[in-house]
Parts: sequence; C-alpha cells; structure tokens
Amino acid sequence: MQSTTKRLRIRMRSLEQSSTQESSAHIIASSSDLLSEFLLLRLPIKSLLKFKSVSRRWLSLITDPHFSRRKNQINPTPAASALFLRRPSPLANPLFTFIPLDPSQTTPPFTSLTFIDHPRGIEILQSSNGLFCCSSIEYNDSYNLKYYIYNPTTKHFTTLPPLSGGVVLGTNLAFDPSESHDYKVVCVQRCESSYDHVLIHIYSSETGPWRASGGPFPAPASMDFSGGVYWNGAIHWVSPREASLYFDLREETIREMLMPSLPDGFDERGIRYFGESLGHLHLGEIYKDFTSQLNVYEMERDRSGWFLKFRVDLNGVAVAFPDLIEGYLEENDYYRYSFSILCVVRGEKEEDSFQVLHIPGKIIGYKFSSKSYQEICDTDCPLTFDRSYAFQYIESLSPV
Repeated sequence: MQSTTKRLRIRMRSLEQSSTQESSAHIIASSSDLLSEFLLLRLPIKSLLKFKSVSRRWLSLITDPHFSRRKNQINPTPAASALFLRRPSPLANPLFTFIPLDPSQTTPPFTSLTFIDHPRGIEILQSSNGLFCCSSIEYNDSYNLKYYIYNPTTKHFTTLPPLSGGVVLGTNLAFDPSESHDYKVVCVQRCESSYDHVLIHIYSSETGPWRASGGPFPAPASMDFSGGVYWNGAIHWVSPREASLYFDLREETIREMLMPSLPDGFDERGIRYFGESLGHLHLGEIYKDFTSQLNVYEMERDRSGWFLKFRVDLNGVAVAFPDLIEGYLEENDYYRYSFSILCVVRGEKEEDSFQVLHIPGKIIGYKFSSKSYQEICDTDCPLTFDRSYAFQYIESLSPV
C-alpha cells in the first residue's frame, strides 16, 4: 500500500513538472520577445537560416534588422569560419575556391557570384566581418564599375549609387558590428588635376550617397590602395618602399602609420601578409638572407607601433611538406619558399591561434603555440603571391 502511494506521489510530481514545462514553453512560444530572447538568439546562424521556414512568424523575427543587431551584440566579432580564394581567370564570371576552417562548414555558399546578372560577372574586392564589397568586371574601364555590398550568408545585396570622378585605385569596406550596424565604403581615386595626388570618397549605408572627404593629398607611388584593411576605426594601407598610411573614419583624416624597422641593408619591405582577425591587426614579413624565418607582427591598439607576435620557422614546415621549397632557387632567394599566407586566425584563447598557408597543391594550417601543422585540404587553385586573393567568410545576419 505504501509503495503504491509513493508511486502515485512521484507520478503526480512528474505530471506537475511536465505541466509547468509545457506552460513555460507555451508562454515563450506565444511571445515574440521571449521567443527571440530565450530561443532564437541562442541558436547558431546556420540553424536560424533553416528555421526561417518554420513559419511566417519565425521568418519575420529572424529577418528583422533589430534581431540581427541583437545577435551581433551577443557575438559581435566571430573569427572567420572559411575563406574564399579568387581563382585567376581571364574570362568572365570568375570562380572561387571555398576553404573551410571550421568542421561545420561543409557546403560552400557559392562558387561564383550570381546574385545579379552582369555580362562579365562579379568579383569580390573586400570582406569585412561578414559582408563582401563586390564590383562588376569592366576591363580597362574603372569609370563604369558598379559596386555592390553582399551578405553571402543571407544572400541579400544592395547596389551602391554610381561614383563619378577619376580612376579608381582602391575600394575598401569598413564594417564593425560591435560598434554600429552601419557600414562604410571608402573609395580612393586618382586626382584628375594632379597625377600624384588622390581623393577619397565615402559611401555610408546610414546617410546615403557618395561624398568627398577632404581635399587631394599626395600618395606614395608604391601604395596598393586596393589592399586596405579595416581595423580599429580606420582603413590601413601598407607600402613596401614609402610611408604607410591610415584613414581615420571618425575624424576623416589621413595619417602616417608607423612600421617595424627594416633589417640592416634593406630599403624595401618584404610584405607577405596584411590582415585583421578578432580585433587584431597583423603584418607578415620575410626577407632575403632570412628566407626561412617568417615574422608576424601585431599593431598596438593605440597605433604606437608594432611588436613581434609570432615567428614561424619555414624549414620545419618544409620537412612535412617538401613542395614548399623551390629546389632550383638559391637558399637566400626571396621566393625560395613557395607559399602564400591566406589568413592569420586569432582564437578566443591564445593557444588556438593559427595561420593558413597556401602551398603548391595544398592548404595547410600552422598552429603558432605548438608549432604544429596539419593539412586542411587539397586544392588545384594556382598559387599566387598576390596578397588580396583570399577573403574571410564570417556567418552574419547583418542587413545590407
């Protein structure tokens, strides 16, 4: 009798708990605010994209710009989960190779950009925290380029208004969801009245059309304005032979950027990488006579200078991957080690930081803390020493 009573009491408590849980679930499901706060915002973006098809209500909640801003506040600057490599192509409609850096990234969002129809296709110019700055391909005609901001996660895009003026030397995207949902596009154009001067025009998603920022200023002849990197509120450009610069977007001023000291006897920088990850700005350099040593520097947050963050002994990597060495070149030849740095990826923990290298036929990862390396994937993408053919892919719901 007692055992029967005990079982009944346990059963009643179980039913009460179940009823309470069902009641709580019903309350959450019936409230849009609670549904967003206690369920949807806690889900990974990949799941949210699937759950848009659950109902019209869920679709409305997930695609609401306010929801994407709240999602960015929770995890504002995730690390890149994949890379896109631009494949050299003299023809229209360029192809891209997808390099997964996260095991969950198994399906490429695209292999070519088809979000809008264009006779010669669309190419990626820049990536910034989940958004791509793209342009139409117009051979030998930078005056008629069409610019787009594209979110490869949501497949949404916006077309920027036409830009008039001189020859475009570089177009750079600035987007930091931890600071603002607004993005800016910075275009550097050659001054039509003075060949050695340039002008900056800015487009803001918040305020609208292109506008000039300041007047013409002298530009180093060796500056690659197409390879700018957005970090800490500014676009940064490096020059191998002359002064490096940065454009402060808050004050809209051009300033000279301090650089690491050159080794004795060198008058040109051996730049092999320039990029940003998780709020850190990195510069990778290698020099003749020190070709087996790759130095990766990090910029101080206040831009007061660079410090050596990582050092990579390429001889150790070459033991595991002999194709890294071009055997017909002298030991002190700058290109003896045949590789390109695609990305320096910072981890939430220091020991999780690694760099991604492209060597002939392979993409490999090199972990700085353990000095270990592993093959990420095979690739038939041609190796190039161009620093701007790899683009970080970060899942994002940010509107464009």
